[in-house]
Amino acid sequence: MIKFGFAKSFERSIKGLHNAQKVEIQRQVDSFMLAMDVGRIPGGFGVKKLERNLWEFRTDIAIRILFDWKKSSIIFLFVGNHNEVQQFLRYYR
Repeated sequence: MIKFGFAKSFERSIKGLHNAQKVEIQRQVDSFMLAMDVGRIPGGFGVKKLERNLWEFRTDIAIRILFDWKKSSIIFLFVGNHNEVQQFLRYYR
């Protein structure tokens, strides 16, 4: 069983979004957590490994969610578009 958590950086990144976007992102995160729990990731998530433990998946064509995936835990780190993710990664590394 995988444990899930949310970093403060994730909460800060989602704070400035519109309510409709927040709801959609939460729905996608919930679906992703369910998929990870059962061990089947649908192709529509576009999961991609960026670095050793750093991964991303897409909620739609523009929005990406970064997460740290270790053996039995996933910590959601950040939500943003391509440029915002690149900026976050400069400081995260």
